[in-house]
Amino acid sequence: MMPGIYATLGDEIDALRRVAGDKIVGFIKEEIDPFVQEMLTSWNFPRFEAKRARSLGFTCEDSFDELIKTHIADELGGQIPGLTK
Repeated sequence: MMPGIYATLGDEIDALRRVAGDKIVGFIKEEIDPFVQEMLTSWNFPRFEAKRARSLGFTCEDSFDELIKTHIADELGGQIPGLTK
């Protein structure tokens, strides 16, 4: 297992709001998909520490905010398209 961040969908949306603002969060369309909901409800993943991966030097971001900022920097050239802050 690789190191990762535990976050609920609500945590992820809150992080996106903090990093990118309400305009970007406004693009999210909340819609229940019964197929996806049934699939996700059946998952039962316990939290894990990924001790072996960490002992080999693998790391991850410390927060979902940091993960979003890293994505913006690495994949979007440091800018969010269509957003003027």
